[in-house]
Formats: sequence, structure tokens, C-alpha cells
Amino acid sequence: MTRAKNCHPGQFGWLEIQTALLCVALLSAGSFLQAEGLAAADKAFDRGEYATALELYQELANLQEPAATYRLGLMHEQGLGTASNPVEAASWYQKARALESPEAIAALAELHRKGTGVLQNFKEALRLNLSAAESGHAPAQFNLALAYANGVGTFRDPVKAHMWFNIAAANGYPNAAESRDRLAGTMAAAEITRAQQRAQNCLDMNLLGC
Repeated sequence: MTRAKNCHPGQFGWLEIQTALLCVALLSAGSFLQAEGLAAADKAFDRGEYATALELYQELANLQEPAATYRLGLMHEQGLGTASNPVEAASWYQKARALESPEAIAALAELHRKGTGVLQNFKEALRLNLSAAESGHAPAQFNLALAYANGVGTFRDPVKAHMWFNIAAANGYPNAAESRDRLAGTMAAAEITRAQQRAQNCLDMNLLGC
């Protein structure tokens, strides 16, 4: 992102005000150009013009654009516009994770779950999915529920599994409601009530500390 030099918030002279206004204008212009670039890259991707999309995502990733950095990792993972390289994909996901991309965090969790491009680590996959789930990422919420339902990377916990299935369902994730209801068929009524209450509490806390 383009930045102006000598931007000093808190100084109120006329020159400083002009400098601050210039800073705002440059930052806004940079954000607009990144948004335009991302839209162009996405259109190229949707048309199947993967080499073009890869180049555009690369340029944006160099500017630390989170969505482009994640999608660059996705293309390296799936071999779109380049040879499939899970190690390279994991590297880009890590960079996007540092930029707080929930999609990248969830994708990195999946690599750890499968042991692709990184060492297999179910506990790390669980931790990453929790981070993405708390950011509101529905696929991570669903995957977290699966981990608790099956005891992968943690002890089996049907109450937590039901809770996260419920949250993913409320977030519109396909099959989450069906998975929740199927799990409920194996649970006691008191467990279901507790899970429903925990889901509501979690939503009331904006998914933090669930």
C-alpha cells in the first residue's frame, strides 16, 4: 500500500493538516487500487485464466493484500496456473494468516489435518480451526464441530460438537444442520439443551471464548 512520508498524527499546524489530508488521500487511493486489482484477479480466475490470475494475485500479495495472499496459496495447493506445491501453498497460507485471513487459517488447518505440505498435527489443526471459527468462518466452524464429534486432536465432546454444528448452521453452512441433528440422535436431552445454551452464549459473545 502506498504511504506518504512524514505523516505525523497529533500535529495541528496548517502544514501538518495538509500532510494528514494527503496521507488519507494516498491510503484511500491505495485501497481502491488494491480492490480493483483483486476484482480483476478474481474475474480472471473465474474465467479459468489461471496464469493471469496467478500473476495478479502475486502482485497484490507483494502488497500484503490478505485475500490475494490466501488465493495465491490456494492456486499453489490445487495446481492452478502453476504446478501443485503444498509446501509453497502452506507458505502463502502462513503469510495470509499473519494478515488475519480466516480462509487462510482454515486452509492451513486442513493441511495440518491431512499432513500435506506440513507435518500432520491434529492438535494444530484444531487450534487453527478454532481461530478461524471465532472469526466467523463457517467452514472452520463445521470442521471444528467434526473434530469434537470424532475426537480428532482432542477428546470427543458431543456438546461442543453440537454447539459448533449449530453455529455453522446459523452461518448458512451446507450440511451443518443435518450433521447437528444426526449427532443429537446420540445425545441425552440434557446434553442437547446444554449445547444449545452454549451456542447462544457463544453468539452473544461474538464467538469469542467459546
